Amino acid sequence: MATAQQVAETKQLVREAMQEDGVTPDVLIQLGQMAKSVLEDPSIYPQFAQAILDNDLAEEEDISTEIDYQLVGVFVALGEMAREMVASGELGV
Repeated sequence: MATAQQVAETKQLVREAMQEDGVTPDVLIQLGQMAKSVLEDPSIYPQFAQAILDNDLAEEEDISTEIDYQLVGVFVALGEMAREMVASGELGV
């Protein structure tokens, strides 16, 4: 289980990444939902990968044509973190 300090540090990293990449909480939440859908239906991985590219969150050479479950997991976590931060008022939409 993560400590309160670890959670706070992770939230700060999410805020910094959003500012750096110019991505909104809504985009992270949407990509997180897509990532969850990939786990249920792997055939939509190409659309998920394209959405990451369309939002300038990766370069084409960084995205595998085969399902990258580590990448999927990262976006599931980011989406959930962004959703929780919006719900708690820590992030504006």
